Amino acid sequence: MKEKIDKVLVVRLSSLGDLVILSSALEYLHRQNVKIYLAVYEQFSELYEKDPRIEKVIAIRRNFWGKLKGLIEIRRYSFDLVLDLHRKFYPFLISLLAIAKHRSHIVKNSLDRILAVRFKKKIEEKPLYISFVEPAFPFFASREVPFPTLVSMEQPEYYLPEKYAVIVPGASKRTKMWPHEYYVSLGKRIYSRFHISLIVIGKENLITENPEGFINLSRQTNLRQLLYILSNAEFVVSNDTGPAHMTAAVGTPLFVIFGPTVPEFGFRPKGKGYVKVFEKTLPCRPCSLHGTERCPAKHFRCMLEIKPEEVFNEIERFYTRKVDSNF
Repeated sequence: MKEKIDKVLVVRLSSLGDLVILSSALEYLHRQNVKIYLAVYEQFSELYEKDPRIEKVIAIRRNFWGKLKGLIEIRRYSFDLVLDLHRKFYPFLISLLAIAKHRSHIVKNSLDRILAVRFKKKIEEKPLYISFVEPAFPFFASREVPFPTLVSMEQPEYYLPEKYAVIVPGASKRTKMWPHEYYVSLGKRIYSRFHISLIVIGKENLITENPEGFINLSRQTNLRQLLYILSNAEFVVSNDTGPAHMTAAVGTPLFVIFGPTVPEFGFRPKGKGYVKVFEKTLPCRPCSLHGTERCPAKHFRCMLEIKPEEVFNEIERFYTRKVDSNF
């Protein structure tokens, strides 16, 4: 008989996409009826504000004193289990110094990813959300791995149209961004065909023109408001970035574009809704683990060869069926 686990510290400090995928582990632990404490960098902590599954979010600032204060706060508690789901030096330090009966950590496929980038060695896909849950298996009877699921959101005070789609032109690296002019072309086609608004979201204002039907909300949402917008969209078109994972985690249909990276790294968005991945098979892919600022081969074919009409045709097939099924 397994020892009863009541109180668990989950350590995953960044980044946005990973923290969305982490919700699979949080949902798993929630189903085991344990109290969950989550250690996360302050800039991402709002993602789990008021999440009923979590007992406490421990928000840590990224500077030296913030990290020291984070360690001191964590030492105030005692845990039955600490899960290090980041596996870098500072998360390792948290796990080591926390007062806990048991410790477990994620096993990454970092070497396989590096070999895939450097030598184009084929990599077997193992979704990251499964890797996040597996370290908890030795302590609980259940082996059921839930999809990533986000539940805490905040309705914005500004007006949102009754029906809209969302486009996400930004990403952490330039090579992970589908060309902005492609997004504009696609949005115009969607508006002309379906007469639904296009909401543009992101940390940067990348689409500076203002075509008919576009509503630019770049830099105007917090994470929980963004989640509300994504959850109520007809569908979302996104680069391989955090909002793509947020979309999948709330079950909204998603069309996601991969360029220098590949879904086989484990970052394929997963959820209960429809997900369509666009990518091109090229001898230079994958060229990096997380994208770069410039295409190493200087041609950027991985993105340029995914044309707006190709994406639109898939959206049209999907959305036409969706609209017809509502009648």
